[in-house]
Amino acid sequence: MDQGLAALLGATVGVAGTVLASAITGWSARQQVQAQARAEHAHWRRQVRRDAYSAFLAPASECQHALKMAGRAFVGERDTEEVDRRLQQAQGQLALAQAAWANLAVEGPEAVEQAARSVYTTLKSTQTTLLAFRDAPADAPDGNVRFVERHAVEVARLSERIGEFTAAARSALDDIGD
Repeated sequence: MDQGLAALLGATVGVAGTVLASAITGWSARQQVQAQARAEHAHWRRQVRRDAYSAFLAPASECQHALKMAGRAFVGERDTEEVDRRLQQAQGQLALAQAAWANLAVEGPEAVEQAARSVYTTLKSTQTTLLAFRDAPADAPDGNVRFVERHAVEVARLSERIGEFTAAARSALDDIGD
């Protein structure tokens, strides 16, 4: 083979190798940038969801506490003033939880929104029971046993629902790929 042709062929292979190496480097850089962007987006979504979950859980827990304390105000000498104060606190927290729940419907996932709905529904049911208990005559022949029993069941159910919400939220934060 002619030395000039061999030199030209060698130079062409060298240029092709350089171009190929450059293309591979560029592709690799783009892949790294895209992977970094996905990781940053997942981190941002996780933060937004965590904030949304906390924004729901805090007032729901406060409402739960206020409803529990309102129920205790019925024990012994009925303290209607304390019951009303606690029910008013619960109502304020319930409104905050409802607003946060609307945000959960957007942030998702569906399992977390459903768990939040279950918490909210149980909070409302517990509140309704206490309102009925408050309006029942204090000297009822059965001692308002049905309200006391219903309230006890709802308080236990509410604790379960909040636990389920917390577990669903934790799971969603661990699995941000949806």
